[in-house]
Amino acid sequence: MAQATQEQETAITVHRGLFLLRYATGAANGRSPFAVVRPAPASAPFIEVISPPGVVAGFLSAPGDFAIVRAEQSGNLIVKIVAQVPGDPLEASLRMEPLSSVEKTAPAAAAVAPTQQGAPAIPAQPAIFAQPTILAHVSRLGDVEVAMGAWIAGPDAPAPIEGLEVRGALPGGVAIELQPLLATNPPRWMDWSGPGGFVGTRRRALPLAGLRLRLTGASAENFEIAASGLFLGSPVQNRRGRELEFVSPAGVDPLVGLQVELVSASVVGVGANERTLAESSPESKLKVFRAMASA
Repeated sequence: MAQATQEQETAITVHRGLFLLRYATGAANGRSPFAVVRPAPASAPFIEVISPPGVVAGFLSAPGDFAIVRAEQSGNLIVKIVAQVPGDPLEASLRMEPLSSVEKTAPAAAAVAPTQQGAPAIPAQPAIFAQPTILAHVSRLGDVEVAMGAWIAGPDAPAPIEGLEVRGALPGGVAIELQPLLATNPPRWMDWSGPGGFVGTRRRALPLAGLRLRLTGASAENFEIAASGLFLGSPVQNRRGRELEFVSPAGVDPLVGLQVELVSASVVGVGANERTLAESSPESKLKVFRAMASA
C-alpha cells in the first residue's frame, strides 16, 4: 500500500512591504500539521522571515502562530506543510496581512494652497485598501491564500484546486466574479459569485474542471484580467480580457494551477468591450502529465 503524503510544498509571491503571516486554521479532524516558511533561495537576500524570540525563524507549529515577513522587493516564499505523524491530515490555512503601505505620497513641490484664512490646507490622504488576494482550497494542502499574480499550485507544485475566493478591494470598485465547473459526472457549471464569495467545494475531493472569470463595476472598462490556467495533462493556457474561460481539452481534467492578475486595459475605444471568452494568447508548451498525480 502506498504511504500517504507526509508533506506538501508550494511557493507564493510576496510584494515589497511588511506583512503578518498567520497560521489561521488547521485540520478539521485530527492533529494539525506544522508549517515551515522560508524565502526561496533567489529571494533570500531581500526577504526575511522573523519569528518571536525562542522560535526557529519561519516555524509555525499550530493555528494561532505567526511570523513577520519583511520584503525589500518582490520575491517568493516557500511554504512547506508537514504532518506531525504519519497519517495525519495536511490541512492548513495561512494568511498574509499587510502591515505597511509601501507606496508613499511624495511631498508637493510647491506649497499647498492656503485657505481663505491664510492657513495651509491639509491634503487628503489616499485611501488604503487591503491587498487583493486569491484564496484557494487545494487538495491535500487545505486553504492557501496568495497575492494577485502569484501561482496557486501551478507548474512547480501541481495539485487539484477544489475551490476559490477573491478577497480584498480592487481599484475603482471593480470586482472579479467567478463561476466554477465542478468535476462531477457529468461536469456542471455552478452559479457566479462575487468577491468574498467562495466557489467550489472543500474536503470533498471534487476538483474544478473549469473556471470562468469576469469583471464587473463602473470602471471595468479600464481593466482586464490576465490569467493562466494549468490542467492535468495539458499545456498552460493563457488568457487576457474582461471575460475568460478555462476548460481542459478533455473537459474533465482537474485544474492543477491558476494565476490571476488585474491589469490596465491594453485596448481602448471601439472594440474594447468585444474582448470575449474566446480571446487567448498562444499556449505554452509546459505540461503536467497524469503520471504526476500519484507522486
